[in-house]
Amino acid sequence: MTGLLESLTGAASIGLAVNIGANNSAAEMGPAYGAGVRSRRQALALIAIFCTAGAVIAGGRVLHMVGHGLLGDGALTANRFAALSVVVSAMALIGLANALRLPLSTAHAVVGAVVGLGLFYGTVNLPVVYGVVAWWVATPAAALVMSYLLGRLVYPPLTRAIAALGSERAVYRALGWSATLSGCWMAFSAGSNSLAKALGPAVGAGVFSPATGAVVGGLGMAAGALLLGGRMMKTVGKEITSMCPLCAVMVEVVAASIVFTASRFGMPVSLAEIVTCSVIGFGCAANGVKDTANNHHVRRMMVLWPAAPVAAAGIALGVQFALR
Repeated sequence: MTGLLESLTGAASIGLAVNIGANNSAAEMGPAYGAGVRSRRQALALIAIFCTAGAVIAGGRVLHMVGHGLLGDGALTANRFAALSVVVSAMALIGLANALRLPLSTAHAVVGAVVGLGLFYGTVNLPVVYGVVAWWVATPAAALVMSYLLGRLVYPPLTRAIAALGSERAVYRALGWSATLSGCWMAFSAGSNSLAKALGPAVGAGVFSPATGAVVGGLGMAAGALLLGGRMMKTVGKEITSMCPLCAVMVEVVAASIVFTASRFGMPVSLAEIVTCSVIGFGCAANGVKDTANNHHVRRMMVLWPAAPVAAAGIALGVQFALR
């Protein structure tokens, strides 16, 4: 029975990684795709390569936080259904978000499910949870403010400087290479943080070793981006606000730097929130705060994001009560 549960947990974790890869593709390459710098196929290929690299090279600290830091040691191994219920709860929410073409916070879904499990068993590490929530509030706010200021203060003179390069071909080449590098940095940072959301519960339960979990999770996220990520990229890249190539580069640099900083501190943050708030920040700078805030995609996200961790915790609690 234990072997069967481990197999189910491992398979469900890989399924979660696929869903996260699809959902995060909007955040990783949506701005550049919307700007027309990269084709859909090019964007998804870069996601697959650099997301896997980020997971394997720099995903260890966040993996440990989700697998061991949020709950007491051994909490995920104390009950044989614990890790599986966390993964299934998170995957249900993320799958729904993918179906609705909404860039859901996968961090909220997974961490919410882990905390719901901890509430059931009374093993939640509350100081760590409070620290994670503080990062959830601070990181999208920082992305919004930084992008708004860049859009108002840096973007106009930088646009004039690029225009002074001369020929249209030289301008396009400079922007194209900048966007390629910033997109790769974005995908690498995403892999370093999102790995834990997919494989953290399974690693915490001992189903995978950290090294094996990094490789399996990275490949799973890459597969999700390649197979299911195109529709999500369209939502963020083309349906919130128009995005020029230079803005796409700035969005990716801002978001990737914030996400990677969080990864170095071991904090699972919302890639979707950070990138989307960065896009919104540039939209506010270009189109005004009122017009951007009234966008129906923005309004739907603002409702869904705070509800995600509560819903995930509720689902995990419900599963545990049902099993009990």
